[in-house]
Amino acid sequence: MSEPQSRNLDQMARDFLVVSDTYTGTLSDPNPYPMYNELREESPVMDGDILARFKVPSQADYGNSGRPVMSIFRYKDVMGILRDTGNWKSYINGDGFGAAVDNLLLTAMDGEQHKKFRQLLQPPFMLPVIRKMNETRIRPIIKNEFVDALRPNGRADLVREYSLPFPVRVVYDIFGFPEDREAVMKFAGWALRILGGPQVDPEVAKKTMPAAMEAGQQLFEHVLPIIKARRAAGEQHDDLIGFMLNIEVDGQKFTDEEITNFVRMLLLAAAETTSRTFANMMVQLFEHPEVLERVREDRSLIPQVITETMRLEPVAAYLARIADKDMEVSGVNVPKGTAVSLCIAAANRDPETYERPNEFWVDRPMRPVLSFGFGAHTCLGKHIAAVEMEAALDMLLDLPNLRLDPDYPKPVIRGMQLRGPDSIHVRWDT
Repeated sequence: MSEPQSRNLDQMARDFLVVSDTYTGTLSDPNPYPMYNELREESPVMDGDILARFKVPSQADYGNSGRPVMSIFRYKDVMGILRDTGNWKSYINGDGFGAAVDNLLLTAMDGEQHKKFRQLLQPPFMLPVIRKMNETRIRPIIKNEFVDALRPNGRADLVREYSLPFPVRVVYDIFGFPEDREAVMKFAGWALRILGGPQVDPEVAKKTMPAAMEAGQQLFEHVLPIIKARRAAGEQHDDLIGFMLNIEVDGQKFTDEEITNFVRMLLLAAAETTSRTFANMMVQLFEHPEVLERVREDRSLIPQVITETMRLEPVAAYLARIADKDMEVSGVNVPKGTAVSLCIAAANRDPETYERPNEFWVDRPMRPVLSFGFGAHTCLGKHIAAVEMEAALDMLLDLPNLRLDPDYPKPVIRGMQLRGPDSIHVRWDT
């Protein structure tokens, strides 16, 4: 790795920790699940925002606007709200860091606008398309640039050197950007700074929000010349930018600026959750060596491991919606204009839905998991995330005798939102 790449990776790691600190807030115990179990049982529809209680930025009430908020903890209630896009709106998800990307966020669109853009953007994200890219792009990148590069070292911090950089490098290639490792690292840092912009403390936000706005502009200025060059070249490429250059809406093609805005929007969510989910999965496997050994011997279990990790330790632990009219949730009145913090982390461990809900059980009978959202707003990039995590774990397990490094503390997953470990120090035989 060149010196500039190393510096950019160091900066990306620092930005990553800032995001982790922001979404941990004042929560002192890294394990919030006993609290969620109690709330789900005793206050399944709670008045107030549970995130605000721990000074964690919340999409339900960004910037302490005074909007009424309720927190929802049961699976059936969370599922019901996510399904009902007519009565529960998503536009509040554009608050905060949405300003850094000109408020163009698919997750913050409702109704016909969301349906239109979702249908336009869906084709290159379909599973058959991503599976086709797996052998030609995803696996070669992860193997050649990460696993093979790490192999001679015999030790690594899997967060800093693997789970943090590989998702953004893969997505960068899938989108059709030129191969440029240094630019990839810069992009990842900008995306993290945008995510770290929202803050509960207004004095801190005076620093972080301008930094997020600047990062959003830098992303735009980085992407736009690439789009212009691709259009000028007129070459056909099997990638996302190529797709958007050719798609037509009402007989007209997107402008370079419109494509840049869309790409920036998609890139913002393309790597962060994958990085943390992969890291959470590795923590679970190291905490359950018998499962690690099973998966090492039988790689067909990898998709189940990913699904179970996302159920047990969802990175996006909360989603937000707002009532478009007076509603009722589990017998509790929710007035029009009330926002709800939907606790995915609590819903995913609801014993009414999941047997042995607090166990890491890879043989679990299939049930819908809410970690990618549900219904119309299911994560557009979920197939990319799943396929690249499958490849990354498969090849990582080829490192002989992969194990935690006893010279470092064991990794701990933390945060109320954007949960993940700060580091995972490992060794393997060379």
